[in-house]
Formats: sequence, structure tokens, C-alpha cells
Amino acid sequence: MGGVTQVDPRLARQLTAAGEGGPVHAVLVVADGDDVAAGLVAAASAGSGLTAGSVRHLPRANALVVTAPAAWLRAALEDPRLLVASATTTDVFPW
Repeated sequence: MGGVTQVDPRLARQLTAAGEGGPVHAVLVVADGDDVAAGLVAAASAGSGLTAGSVRHLPRANALVVTAPAAWLRAALEDPRLLVASATTTDVFPW
């Protein structure tokens, strides 16, 4: 998980549980700019050979909400333009 500044531990657990092809939901915060978000999606698709099932771009938040195969998300995590990767779920009682 190379270029990512911060990866949510819940997302890391979901990626492990999903294997290669299982769908994973995530929120990705990217460096500023619409071109950066589009470039990250294209690079993750090229790097994994897969496409995301769903991508929603939130330009004012510099964020992407994605549902994608775990292999696609792992490719996205290697991109230095990605600042934060978070799961979309919460641990209700983590203790």
C-alpha cells in the first residue's frame, strides 16, 4: 500500500477478507483536482486489469466513493495521488 498517506484499518481488513475479486466499498480522498481523480481511476483500472463497479466523484471533497474488486482497490492504493482510503462502515463496539 505504497503511496497512501493513511489507510483505514477497517478497509485493510475488508481487502484481506475479499480476496482478489470480492467487491469492497471505500471512500478515497485524492489530491486536489478533477483530473487527479479521473487519472487515479484510469490508473487503477490499467494496473489491475479490472474496472470499478461504481465510482461517484465528490469534487468539493476531492473524494471518490467506489465499489470495486479488491484487486482494483489495491492498485489504487499504490497511487501517490491518493491521500486517504477509508472503509464505508463503522465498528459499532470495537472493544
